[in-house]
Amino acid sequence: MRIHNLLIAVAVGLVLLASCASAVEPGVGAAAFLRRGVDARALGMGGAHVAVADGYSSMYWNPAGLARAESPQAGGMTTELYGAEIFLNYLAGVYPWELGRAEQTPSHTAGDEPGVRLALGASFTEMATEVRAYDERGNPIGLIRYSEALYSLGAAGWVPGLGYAGGVVKAYRFLAPQAGVEGVDATAFGIGFDAGLAAPVWRGLWLGISASDIADSSIQWRNTPQEPTDLVAGRYAAGAAYDASELFWDDDRLVVAADLSLEPLVENRVLRGGVEYSLGFLSLRGGASFRMGEEFEQMLPSYSAGVGVRMLQLGIDAAWVQNRELDPDDPAHTWVVSAVFRF
Repeated sequence: MRIHNLLIAVAVGLVLLASCASAVEPGVGAAAFLRRGVDARALGMGGAHVAVADGYSSMYWNPAGLARAESPQAGGMTTELYGAEIFLNYLAGVYPWELGRAEQTPSHTAGDEPGVRLALGASFTEMATEVRAYDERGNPIGLIRYSEALYSLGAAGWVPGLGYAGGVVKAYRFLAPQAGVEGVDATAFGIGFDAGLAAPVWRGLWLGISASDIADSSIQWRNTPQEPTDLVAGRYAAGAAYDASELFWDDDRLVVAADLSLEPLVENRVLRGGVEYSLGFLSLRGGASFRMGEEFEQMLPSYSAGVGVRMLQLGIDAAWVQNRELDPDDPAHTWVVSAVFRF
């Protein structure tokens, strides 16, 4: 109960922090590509992954999940957003190790602590597309490859009496070649911080909370006429997941999860839910997300589905994701493919 009560207190604190974030006019949020999510497994479950994260994609969903990885992992994802030649790529790795009671695993139940467990992780995320650029006088200079890149380093570990805790420091770098003053490259740079917690509170039940780009990360442009400062919207999320593996025979596994995330800077609220059923080497997934409008007056569902295959150390996942960002009444579709190798 101590872990449960502490997680509730921290979750309340994060919600209050989100509510008190600096007041900035909506629409100035940068790095919007980060709202899409990463990893076909997570996206196939509707993005409900705050309390599920346990591997290479934990750098995005919940840094605490780095220490829940059962072995070193390296993985990646690629997708073309909306079929609009906007490509989102993700590469990451995690290296966990355990000191002490090695017979225990990250899937332990409440009250069964794993001893000293630590993990390090690194990731690279990039959104890239070709855009038609103009100089400061309005003259066209042709197509350029515009990119927004994110480099992240993270660490996590088991904290007695609390659960798994983790943090991430990350650097943003945006590049618009030849689009700056006098035809030079326009660039932007910024630093951000993430944090997360995850803990087992009952047999198979996990709670998780995460905070990304805490207090809104600033990104400063250079070599542009005005050199503005953009802000990356802070994202604060809380979630729960139930692993019902004990109800099944053999290797069958059922995981049900739900998340709620808030982005005060852009007045964005998203409720996510998902399910994963694994039978041996095959996993089937489904989920939905509800993007809620101002004052919860409008809830627009977007659905997702996915499949995963695990062959020895290699796992391959694919997901179909429905998106309503471009046109709420005519949702677009995105296909996501990812792979992970467990050493």
